[in-house]
Amino acid sequence: MRPDEMNSEVDVHAYVQDLEKHLQLTLFGGRIADPEGAVLLVRGALAEGDSERAANLADATRRLAATTPGHPDMAAAADHARGLVEQDAALLERVAVRYSATGARATALEDAGRSWVGQGNQRSAEALLRQAYALYEELGSAEDAARVRAWLRTVGTRLCHWTHADRPAFGWDSLTDTERTIAGLVAQGLSNRQVASRVFLSAHTVAFHLRHVFWKLGVTSRVQLARMAAEQAATG
Repeated sequence: MRPDEMNSEVDVHAYVQDLEKHLQLTLFGGRIADPEGAVLLVRGALAEGDSERAANLADATRRLAATTPGHPDMAAAADHARGLVEQDAALLERVAVRYSATGARATALEDAGRSWVGQGNQRSAEALLRQAYALYEELGSAEDAARVRAWLRTVGTRLCHWTHADRPAFGWDSLTDTERTIAGLVAQGLSNRQVASRVFLSAHTVAFHLRHVFWKLGVTSRVQLARMAAEQAATG
């Protein structure tokens, strides 16, 4: 490694540390309810292998949640932080349902899936990581979605990923992964509300995606969609 590259790495590391200190001071010093910021700090500490700092940050998040009782997402973040520190996949999975913010739900689902990967539960890991991926795609978070795709590959699942430029306009391959997931659940006979609870989206958003699915596939009913999904499964 050249000296200039080494200095650059040191500068970036120092910059990230300064940002973390600023975020900690803003959150815990100013008692500002920022659930995603608090969880991000815990994730960062764990990524660096500093379990003691992660535990301290999780405890600070718990105290902050106690002082902001009118902010339910902050209480969810406190349990999210604890779930990360303790690698409690079941707790992380429960936390995801409690978040009102889509981004926070996606993060909790990803963390739960990754925790299940570590515990060897591939079925649960795949289900949760798929849900996280669908939310990240919904949010347009390309980097987050790419990271989850990589985790899915560790459990033997490869998502069909098309760029906007080369995705077909019509047919089964034209569906985004979110649309494909919704189409599969609808084909199983689930209502929009039931699908919404599975993929952590609103029923309105599910209906919006379903209209796109019908248009792309050239179908006008759930029965037709179910028949097409069955044909796709038989040839896939």
